[in-house]
Amino acid sequence: MRATANTATVRYYPVIGREFEVVMHEAANAARSAKGAAWLCTAPFIGLAYVMALPLAGLGALAWFALKALAARCKTAARVARNVALFFVAPFVGLAYALAFPAVGLGMLAWWGLRAATRRGAAR
Repeated sequence: MRATANTATVRYYPVIGREFEVVMHEAANAARSAKGAAWLCTAPFIGLAYVMALPLAGLGALAWFALKALAARCKTAARVARNVALFFVAPFVGLAYALAFPAVGLGMLAWWGLRAATRRGAAR
């Protein structure tokens, strides 16, 4: 954990050298304890969220298996339903691609730049 002090704290509570390190170490330990207490308090709610989501996941799986069984029985109807669903989903997939491409492009440029910089540094 990284502990920092702002200038007002240093100005009004002058602590120098070893004392500063001791104070910062104590502050880091206090923050670590507070973080542990926060996790201890939130853990039951996280577990509750999982318990509440489990029936919904089960119903989703049940619906999925029912649709697969129905699709196996009615091949033509399943193909038509699939095509209709893809027709309605296609604009959202296109929007996701349009939103993701700039980030992917910047990531690719950064990757190439880092590779070039590390190769140049290794050649020296």
